[in-house]
Amino acid sequence: MSPEQIFALIAALTAEPDPNAFATLKAGGADPVYPVTIAPCARPVAPSEIDGKTVICGTVAVPFDHRAPDGAKINIAFNLYKAHSLTPAPDPVIYLHGGPGTGTVGKVAKTVGYFEHLRGRRDIIAIDERGVDASAPEMDCYATLGDQLGDVVETRFKGLEMAPLEHDFIEGCLAELAAKGIDTSLINTGQNAMDVPAVMSALGYDSYNIYGISYGTKLTMEILRQNPPGIRAAVIDGNAPPWLPLYSMFWQSHSAPIQLSLSPCERDPVCSEAYPDIVARTFALYETLAEAPVEGPNGQIDPGTLWGVIDQRVDVTGAYKAITPYIPLMVTQLEQGDTTIIDQILSGALPPTPSTSSAEAARAAALAAGLSNAEMAQVEVMLSAAAHIEIAEDTVDRAARQLEGNLDAGARDTNLAELFDDRLAAAIRAMPDQAARLAVGRDYLDLRFEEPSAARLVTLIETHMTGETAEALSGLARQLDDAEVTRVFDLIREDNEATVQDVEGALQLYLYACQEDFADGWNSSKKFSQLMAEDGAWGPLMQEAIVDMVASFETACPLFEKHPRENWTTVGSSDRPVLSMNGELDTQTAGVWGELAVQDYSEAQLVMVPESGHGTIRFSQCAKDITAAFIEDPEGGLDTSCVEDLRLPVMLPDGTMHPLPY
Repeated sequence: MSPEQIFALIAALTAEPDPNAFATLKAGGADPVYPVTIAPCARPVAPSEIDGKTVICGTVAVPFDHRAPDGAKINIAFNLYKAHSLTPAPDPVIYLHGGPGTGTVGKVAKTVGYFEHLRGRRDIIAIDERGVDASAPEMDCYATLGDQLGDVVETRFKGLEMAPLEHDFIEGCLAELAAKGIDTSLINTGQNAMDVPAVMSALGYDSYNIYGISYGTKLTMEILRQNPPGIRAAVIDGNAPPWLPLYSMFWQSHSAPIQLSLSPCERDPVCSEAYPDIVARTFALYETLAEAPVEGPNGQIDPGTLWGVIDQRVDVTGAYKAITPYIPLMVTQLEQGDTTIIDQILSGALPPTPSTSSAEAARAAALAAGLSNAEMAQVEVMLSAAAHIEIAEDTVDRAARQLEGNLDAGARDTNLAELFDDRLAAAIRAMPDQAARLAVGRDYLDLRFEEPSAARLVTLIETHMTGETAEALSGLARQLDDAEVTRVFDLIREDNEATVQDVEGALQLYLYACQEDFADGWNSSKKFSQLMAEDGAWGPLMQEAIVDMVASFETACPLFEKHPRENWTTVGSSDRPVLSMNGELDTQTAGVWGELAVQDYSEAQLVMVPESGHGTIRFSQCAKDITAAFIEDPEGGLDTSCVEDLRLPVMLPDGTMHPLPY
């Protein structure tokens, strides 16, 4: 961040709000059928965004059941990020997140970071889909969680598996939601799809583009099936078409990366001669290692070790390791009992560290280039300056977040609320008896049900604490005014969010998957095993191990009523421009599913991106450029040639690198 940018950030944070900014939304939105309520964005927002200036957040009230528009409502939370252009295009991009579950509205800076390449000319909208995080506050099962708080804390403390608790929690939570009168059958993809045009209408957009990732692609395909007006184009990235029994096909998410990334070797004469039938041999190696692990100087190499190396070239965070060039030689060596390459991979020696990755790497590269002492002195000056810049940027970021927080507190006049909450939390942590901590924690959580009141805080303190601690906290509670008491109760919700997410996160996934995808035998462990055996890529020992991927659904889904929907598993069609993006290394949604997703789409384009995982835009500038070009001109010719440059070479047995075809 330059000095000028820092000056502008300070000015933006401290300036009076612009009454004309987002005026329509502040006045209730563009469509009275779907009223908008503005709310503060989840903190931190600064330094990358300024609440009310570059981004605005809130909710849109939509029908809980779109077939009964005059009935109950559900609030869909949104973030709206302004385009950087002063003359933006009229059609924004709405991001539909994956899961289902794990929303995006609470991650203000992280969410839009994926779409900065589209934000130059277009607004970006992110929502939490119905039943998920900020779009489901009334669906929190606090009573059930309170009853099981001891088990939750014990499980988290000991690092135990959550499965038994998860089962009990789901059962209790479903009963609690039913008692509240919440119809969980309406938390489904069909209703979810109808929320999207309603939200866009409320925000004032007549035309818009969709960018769906993972479950967001499934949701996009349902929107395209319903075909509401206003859709200009759609990008589906990491495809999960509902007309595939995906939960019975997770095995393919792990076999396809092997096939897609190693098949170029089989198409190349030099590589295929050096490593004949390398795809089949790689699958066979898993079976061999299961029966006879290879002993190496750094320990045993078994199927789990091999799985970790090959499968974790990418992960869900967007991390990437360029290991593909070494896999054919690694497989060949392991077949011979040699662990040289895999040991180098496991130790971090392979792939080589780029000279630009750190100060140490840059210094080593400079030394290797034979620079003189005087030249190395200049290198050290530059590295020192780089370190100071990094420290300064971190300082600016932290100071901006602190300033934002202080300004928030000043606007609310609730510093005393934060002080009380901090001291209460410290007092609970200091209690030596675990049973006592759990008891106060349970009652603390139950305050979410109550109207904010200083008397309730005093009762909590005096019930569970004694002596000077109780006296000091009770005195502080009695000093709180109404606004500060309300803020304390808000903090109670925030303070316990991590605990809620631990046991409630899976519920959001199961609400969709169990009601829709596990109805009428569309998915099951039996079908998983059958399809995997018919495919034949994985051997029998790995098939036996991999089938456990669906076990948690087999446990949870019998607790849910099934609500199969008409045409849910029928292949969808559309004449809207659609771009199907797929990563060869995607271990969540197999790259080969992308072609099946658009098989009946008349205006679809298909792109397979080498060395990319789930959500291709997280892994390469090439993917960002392709999607940006498509959004700019969905019906024009799309230049995808940059993907060819992402194909990595292969290391031959003599240690040289050989280029491979796309």
